[in-house]
Amino acid sequence: MRRLRYLAVLLVFVMVHTAAAQTPQPVTPGMPFSTSAAPAAVVPSAQDARLASCAAPTLPNFQPYTVRSGDTLADLLTGSTTITPAQAAALNCLDAADTLPAGAVIWLPADAFAVAPSAAATEAAESAPPQIASFSADAETILNDQSVTLSWQAQGQAAYLYLCPPAQPPDAECARPRSAQPLPLTGTLTVGDFSRAGTYALRLEVTGAEAAAAQDVTLEVICAQAWLGLVGASPRCPEDPARTVTAVWQPFEGGVMMWFSDTRQIYVLTNADGRIQIFNDTYVEGSPDPAATAPEGLLTPIRGFGLVWQTMGGAEASGLGWALASEIGFDSARQPAGRTSYTTYIQGPGDTVYAFTEIPGMERGFWAQVSG
Repeated sequence: MRRLRYLAVLLVFVMVHTAAAQTPQPVTPGMPFSTSAAPAAVVPSAQDARLASCAAPTLPNFQPYTVRSGDTLADLLTGSTTITPAQAAALNCLDAADTLPAGAVIWLPADAFAVAPSAAATEAAESAPPQIASFSADAETILNDQSVTLSWQAQGQAAYLYLCPPAQPPDAECARPRSAQPLPLTGTLTVGDFSRAGTYALRLEVTGAEAAAAQDVTLEVICAQAWLGLVGASPRCPEDPARTVTAVWQPFEGGVMMWFSDTRQIYVLTNADGRIQIFNDTYVEGSPDPAATAPEGLLTPIRGFGLVWQTMGGAEASGLGWALASEIGFDSARQPAGRTSYTTYIQGPGDTVYAFTEIPGMERGFWAQVSG
């Protein structure tokens, strides 16, 4: 009997609690349904491998800049001597320096005109309508390594000075960069270190309480020195002028040999593969020349060229064949394609210009004739 009473009591207890679990419970207004922790902000991993090379966002004295349609790094870096457009592209993980993704934020050195801090704007009455009394440059045409001074007088709340990107299309709007810093309403600013030739449009914008006024100054920039063969990375201007050097040149059936006085090296250019091999000139005056006899109308190379030609295996194994003419001496020149470029432009005889690309650690380089 005691066992039966115990089972009956247990059954009643289970039925009561089951009914309670199925009955909706009142909810107190304002009380959360869950006590889960608030979601945390997601931060991109600092272990991203791109940060090892695309380090612009982490570099000291680099400022963010929001790209406008038509912007190029060459223009945005005007005034900066810190890095080249190619370096800025690499540091920002950009695909190219001349076509930037509109709306993207990139980081530029603080001495770049696009993000350079300027003097604080002078205070003006908020009611003053924006008006530009004068805006001018002290020159209309300059060399890329020269500077131009801009002067202005205006009234309003704040003044901004910035470069307009090359118009794409011609009627494209020149919008003020979000990174533009306010300037005094009356003042001067000197701008220099233009990296490319061409026409620059500099805009002064003055804002008011409800309106704005803008005026442009156009500046023509010419390269202070020209590219060899007038090629190179135009319209970007060379950073260094071509340096004159004495050279010797000899044409072959399958390529060219060149010797340079400053390095005392012999460059072997083969036509079939567009490759370069470089040899130190070890020829000693009085040493014997190659004994091979060239076919009629062709020549066997002599002296330093002959020694390298013979070392490479002569007419058949070298890839050069026989010489087409005798050596000629001439005034050559060399000019680097960029501050960190692997390519150098070389003046050949007459109007001929070669591009030599030499990769560190690579046994053979590359060559191309770019002019003449």
